[in-house]
Amino acid sequence: MIWIAETGFPGVARDWIRPGLRALPYRERCIYFRIAGDAVYISRVLHARQDVTQQEFDGGD
Repeated sequence: MIWIAETGFPGVARDWIRPGLRALPYRERCIYFRIAGDAVYISRVLHARQDVTQQEFDGGD
């Protein structure tokens, strides 16, 4: 997560889940995050095999 912030890694767009959401696969996990200005906001860290739906990202981020 620090690497995302330090390198400005853009991630892979996941707009179909939530506009502005990005993802970074890492080992057996997937890190979901948003970039706002110079800040990175981690929304969820889920197992890579987990089925992801929009409702898991509604509210709270």
